[in-house]
Amino acid sequence: MSSIGHIIKQERLNQNIKQNVLAKGICSTSYLSKIENNATVPSEEVLMFLLKRLNLEIVNVPNEDEVLVAFYELYKNAIIKRNKKLIRASLHKFTSQKTYFLQLKNYYTYHLYMFRLQLVLNEEMDNLQPSYHVMKQMENDLDNKQKFMMNLNLGLYHYLNGDYTKALGRLESSLKFIHHVSIEEWELADYYNVLSLTYFYCNEFFNAINYASKSLLYYKDNLLFERAIDSYIVIGMAHKKMRKYEEAERNYYLAKKLAIDYRLFHYEGVIYQNLGSLHAIQDRHVKAIEFYKLSLKSKEGNNNAEGSLITILSIIKEYSKQNNHVEVLEWCKRGFKAMEEINTKHNIENPSYYCHLEIYRALHSSTDDIEFVLKKSINHFEMVDDDRHVQKYSIVLANYYFKQKKFKAADLYYQKSIKILFKQKFINQWEDL
Repeated sequence: MSSIGHIIKQERLNQNIKQNVLAKGICSTSYLSKIENNATVPSEEVLMFLLKRLNLEIVNVPNEDEVLVAFYELYKNAIIKRNKKLIRASLHKFTSQKTYFLQLKNYYTYHLYMFRLQLVLNEEMDNLQPSYHVMKQMENDLDNKQKFMMNLNLGLYHYLNGDYTKALGRLESSLKFIHHVSIEEWELADYYNVLSLTYFYCNEFFNAINYASKSLLYYKDNLLFERAIDSYIVIGMAHKKMRKYEEAERNYYLAKKLAIDYRLFHYEGVIYQNLGSLHAIQDRHVKAIEFYKLSLKSKEGNNNAEGSLITILSIIKEYSKQNNHVEVLEWCKRGFKAMEEINTKHNIENPSYYCHLEIYRALHSSTDDIEFVLKKSINHFEMVDDDRHVQKYSIVLANYYFKQKKFKAADLYYQKSIKILFKQKFINQWEDL
């Protein structure tokens, strides 16, 4: 069966053309809808006019299967090694001239590969919408292997979008296929890796450790040390959440050993960051700051601008816990300076980090703008769907109002934080607590 209807729909969506505009003077809108859904095969004349209006030339690929095999090698290499520069260069060979797979099965597989590559490259969510619609459109027409890949893709899409519950639903849907279709070991390790991360963010830490350990086994056996480091870090984070601090530290140091042994120095920043966080949660402030400073040194050496901001904020938090106003304000200055440099060099603004720094600056200085800063920041975090920081700063503002004996205002922000707590625990009613 041909994929021509799907190709027409995809190009129409890419060009932001409505169905009635494309169909006008060529065929009815309902007939175009049938064509796009592969419910009917258009006549050559109708097809010619539709392609002409879309400025689209379809060139048959005589050896579709061979082209798809070559594309599969790019897909495999991209997922295993995550070399974004190499992916972009290799992908350009396939996308510089549009390749249309007219065999329906090949069309589906190609788009499954392409969507995952876009996810690996961290494409903006708006740029992913056309590919996302293609995924949803073909959902009911896939074979079992393709369904496995599609659920993995959509799970990762929702994960990157911060919707971890929806991501987990998709990923768990793939579990039923793994024993019934041919899945290579590297694919399974990749799936377990994504699943472990999603379980972690859904607070299912035992499952996170279980599946990260499975992916780790493959990565170590196949000398994929960067992926092994990723798995060790996830296992460490899950143990930390379960308050198994010695196990968490052991896994972080195993990750550190791999990074040193195989000269993967760009991983040191994130490893030291996690070690700092591990000591911070145990109120070992001096040790935490020591590791955070090592993390910052590594990140700055690797030009990891956003990572540097994360670490600066972590250092500020530790000094804030100790009520060390001088150090908090000094590191806030350093944070603002880092943001200016990022904006100058890369034209990137970081409104969330600006809010964090403004809050700590206001809390630890003699200014009277803490109420204004907190309210403005909470509004920002609500706009970007950052529930964690809405909850955190709502508690800070509620406590401020309570101390000022503004009990009605305090109650509003305590309630805001409680609603988010219910959401995090998947609770709808207080009776379910």
